[in-house]
Amino acid sequence: MQEAADAAISAMVSIIGLDSDNVQQLCDAANQEVDEANKVQIANYLCPGNYAVSGGVKGIEAVEAKAKSFKARMTVRLAVAGAFDTGFMEPAVSRLEGALAATQITTPKVISNVDAEPHADPETIKTILACQVTSPVQWETTVKTLLSKRLKKSYELGPGKVIAGIIKRVDKSAKIKIIAA
Repeated sequence: MQEAADAAISAMVSIIGLDSDNVQQLCDAANQEVDEANKVQIANYLCPGNYAVSGGVKGIEAVEAKAKSFKARMTVRLAVAGAFDTGFMEPAVSRLEGALAATQITTPKVISNVDAEPHADPETIKTILACQVTSPVQWETTVKTLLSKRLKKSYELGPGKVIAGIIKRVDKSAKIKIIAA
């Protein structure tokens, strides 16, 4: 993925204060002003009112310039190396598929960020992992799926509280414990 990121001049930006339909309209408006190499798309459906957009730098700049006119509360350029979770990462897919083909996966149960559905078949999981490289992260729907499956408690490990905040924005009653690093 790093090689794919290095191969294109790309970026990511968080859009705060809009629903996903309005963020899509914002992307569509920005895409009308840029060439194919600078197109943008929603890359992360984090939680209500917080979506990340990835794409070419000129497209990201167009999104930032237009965001206020779409009534976004704010934009935050993300300090990442590239336009992750988009077609910009396509060059990484075949190498990941090769690595996954050589990996034995025992029968786990995972909920995929590609479709927010549970999966247990190792071959399906390998396919979905490869798809994740170029697919938007369906985090909001994934959290809703986990909660619908009666997730009792979750934990955030590390120095921050970002995941806890996102989960609480999806469902205020969700239980999450912060374990600081």
